[in-house]
This record gives sequence, structure tokens and C-alpha cells, in this order.
Amino acid sequence: MSETESAENSDSRAKVAAIFRALVGDRVVRLDASHHNADAIATIARALSPIPGDRRSHDIAFHLSDWASDAAFIVAVQLFPERFTSAEIARGVNRFLIHAPNHVAAAAALSCHPVEDIFEVGALRGGSDEN
Repeated sequence: MSETESAENSDSRAKVAAIFRALVGDRVVRLDASHHNADAIATIARALSPIPGDRRSHDIAFHLSDWASDAAFIVAVQLFPERFTSAEIARGVNRFLIHAPNHVAAAAALSCHPVEDIFEVGALRGGSDEN
């Protein structure tokens, strides 16, 4: 990643942080990509399993929590699309698509919910054959 791309990513992340800071105050740090949200992971794991320390529930919770910054970007664009440039949106969508789907698929698999290609776009082969 070039210095320019890094600065542009920082700019869009700062915009996301500003949007969520206005909505949730200091809790915005929980959405930062560098933040490991142990509280959320533990809470989700406890909700999924009454057995303390259940590894599967912890792993599901981790996979549902690790991409919170990517989800925050998508939600921020949904709420305030006018605050982002086309280039920022393209980069943010790309980051989301690289990071989030495999975590969701892992959580689904650990939860015994099969991942299927219900839209018939080649999702399980790595993408669509259409352009």
C-alpha cells in the first residue's frame, strides 16, 4: 500500500469514527480495527453457550466480532453516503469483502449452518464467472 493509499484509508476511517463518535461517544473505540473487543466476544460466547469457556462459542463470537470496523464502514455509508468519496467507498467495500465473508462463513460453519450459494453467483468457487 502506498503512502497516499494509507493516508486515504486513514481519512475514511476518521470519517467513520466521527460518525460513530457522534452516535455512541467513547464506545467508538470498540469499532476500531486495532481493538480486540474481548467484552463483546465474551458476551456473545456466553449467550451462545451456558458452558463457561466453551471453545466453539468463543470462536463463533470471535468470528462475528473481528470485522466490526468493516461493518461500521458499511453502516456509516448507509447512514451518510454523502460524506464519502467514490474512491473511499470503493476501498472500504474492498476491505469489507476481503475480511468479513470468511469470518461469517467460519461462524456459520461452527454453528452448523451450511454456507450455500443461494444467489448462484459462484460464491463457493471464489466469485462470479460474470463481469
